[in-house]
Amino acid sequence: MGALALLATTATAVLALSACTATPDGGSAGAGSTSGGADIASLVQADTKTDIADVEKALGDPEPGDGVKLCYVTRTLANEFWGFERDGFENEAKKLGVEYQTFAVNDESSITEQLDKAQSALNQGCSAILASPISATALDSVFTAALDQGVPAIVLNDAQGTIPGVVYVGPDATTIGQTAADYIAEQLPDSGKVAMIEGDPGSSNALNRGKGFKAGLEKHPNLELVASQSAKWDTNQAQTIATAMLTANPDIKAFYSQNDGMALGVQAAIDAKGLTGDVILVGTDGIPQAKKQIADGTYTATVSERPTTEGASGVKIALWLLAGKEVPDWVDVPAFIIDEANVADYPTGMP
Repeated sequence: MGALALLATTATAVLALSACTATPDGGSAGAGSTSGGADIASLVQADTKTDIADVEKALGDPEPGDGVKLCYVTRTLANEFWGFERDGFENEAKKLGVEYQTFAVNDESSITEQLDKAQSALNQGCSAILASPISATALDSVFTAALDQGVPAIVLNDAQGTIPGVVYVGPDATTIGQTAADYIAEQLPDSGKVAMIEGDPGSSNALNRGKGFKAGLEKHPNLELVASQSAKWDTNQAQTIATAMLTANPDIKAFYSQNDGMALGVQAAIDAKGLTGDVILVGTDGIPQAKKQIADGTYTATVSERPTTEGASGVKIALWLLAGKEVPDWVDVPAFIIDEANVADYPTGMP
């Protein structure tokens, strides 16, 4: 009870908030259960946002029960960001001796394919379902069914939903957009035209990062958003769109890209126009290639997320819930700026 009291004290209420199997010990798959058959949804503290460090301090190291199998339904691993999210999940499961399985989709935008994977995971007797939904409601039916069966449902990084009992692990996407706007404002203290490259319009991350960026610009009236268009997370599309934006508005001073993959395309467009170093570029995620170019001086900054930490945290949260411990419905894993000042602190991988 002392741990739970500490967790409640540190929590901050908020108003809104294919597959590869590995069995560390070679054993067979099996479903775990909560202590005493506790109702999973009742263990999730509604409207509560707590930093992952505080949650870990309050609850301590998780201990896996017998026959526990954790399943992660991710997005396409062609996007290396989701590869790091998967690595965090799988490495923590290995470390704790927990059986696990990852289900990945081939198409970044295929909601149907991901739903099929999630339903398959639930049907295979997973003790907990972890997922990075393509859209906010894409996997709601699976989450609802899981909770009805006493199976924890945990969202990693994207598409924070509204179903009571589902735990969200990750940063505030709106804050990420605001952080990018504030950083650009610091680099352009006088004035300037800016442009935004958006992700897939059906993605919660894209919608919320865009919302946050525009809200951030409202605090800096000296900055003017002159262009904003979706490149659907695609590098080549982003390069084409950024080239057209620079042609129509040759005095653009800064770009915000909603992920680093697209930002690499934007940087190629900037380079082709002979504007390297003259146009500020802020990406999102903190992938290794972006950090390499920041170190080289050809890319300004990225709002870095912490997918490896998120994946590992998802494992711990699943095990805490299966052990009957209470957790907040939002476990915050804040993002942060990486630029030339601190890029040397992150030479490899993603935190």
